[in-house]
This record gives sequence, structure tokens and C-alpha cells, in this order.
Amino acid sequence: MKISIPIRKYLAEFYGTFILVFVGTGSIAFGLGSDLLGVAFAFGTGALIAIYTVGHISGAHLNPAITFAFVLHRRMTVKTAIFYWFGQITGAFFASLSLLMGAGTDVYEGLGANGVDVTQIPLWVAFVFEIFLTFILVYTVLAMSQRKSLQPFVGIIVALTLVGLILVGGPISSASLNPARSIAPALLEGGEALEQLWVYIIGPLFGSGLAVFFYTFLKFTDHDTIA
Repeated sequence: MKISIPIRKYLAEFYGTFILVFVGTGSIAFGLGSDLLGVAFAFGTGALIAIYTVGHISGAHLNPAITFAFVLHRRMTVKTAIFYWFGQITGAFFASLSLLMGAGTDVYEGLGANGVDVTQIPLWVAFVFEIFLTFILVYTVLAMSQRKSLQPFVGIIVALTLVGLILVGGPISSASLNPARSIAPALLEGGEALEQLWVYIIGPLFGSGLAVFFYTFLKFTDHDTIA
């Protein structure tokens, strides 16, 4: 069956983001919520699976902030980005809906929505952390994706970067770095998660923009650079 390239990319982003959110937030939903190391490696594993299964189709962005960076850096048109964003958000939403099937079990602990206890950590601190964390993730993706010698290791590098950033940022902002990962659980859970959702949309997008600016300023072209 012949499927158009935009639809292929949409389906790839849908599936990849579904895997990322299903495995990552699923680890929180069913028992690892208090184990930050386990959660971090669950998200890293989800990213690893997605990158090596759909990366050759769409590049496996899995994250609206990364797609936003590719638009700003003129590696992608807005029209194509819309397919990516729609795929990412719907993929994440279906992952959260799938996890809801376990809501009646004794081990179920929610959908893993992002949020902070504002009596312990000011919301602006979480916002700044989301900017910095996403900045590092997006800059890594931008830089690594342009190096020929690193192409076989893309999945491993991104997965380990994500693990490290979640371990650092988890206790402060709950480390989303990804609007799609945050939108779906917040919409389904409502309440405080929905009220704080702006932190996990605006913060990552702002961090993404900063990463593009810094990467453009610092970029150095040599024999190992992909044109």
C-alpha cells in the first residue's frame, strides 16, 4: 500500500511518541514513581526503542520542542512540523489512554503528570529548570545530528542524555523537557497538573529557541559535518 511521505512521518512520530510516553510514564503509573533512577531509565529506554525503530522515517523527534528547533534552524518547514506535532501529541494522548486501562488495579498510581509542590519549590524555579534542561537536550540533538561519525550512536546518545537530565531535573521540575509528554496526562488528570501545564509547554519551547540561537552562534563546519 502506497502511503504519502507526510503520512508516514506522522505515523512514525505517533508511534515513536506513543512508545516514549507509554514506557516512561507507564513506569510511574505502575510502581516506579518514587524511584527516579528507574523512571529516568524507563524514559531513556522508550527513546532508544523509538529512535531505532522510526528514526529512519521521521528522524524520531518525539518532542514538539525538538521539532520547533528544526523549524527555527530551517531544517524543516512549518507545514511538515504540523504533521510532526500532531503525531507527537496524539501519540502521547493514546499512550496515556492506554495506561488508564490499569486504573482499577491496586498498583496504579496515576498517569505520571508533571507538576511540582509549590509549597516546596516555587513554580518559577521549575520553569527555569525546564528551560535549561530542554536547552541541553535540544542542543545535543542539533549538534549530534550534524556529525557523520555519530550517526550509528544517535539513539544511545539521546537516551543517555535524557536519563541524565531527568536525574538532575526530576527533583526540581519533574523534568518533562517535552510538551507532548506533559499535555496528555495533564488533560486527562486535570486539577493542579492542568494548572501548571504552561510551565511544561512554554519552558521547553523557550529552551529550544535558546538552543537554536546558541548552536547557530557556535556551529563549526569541518569534514565530519553533514551539509
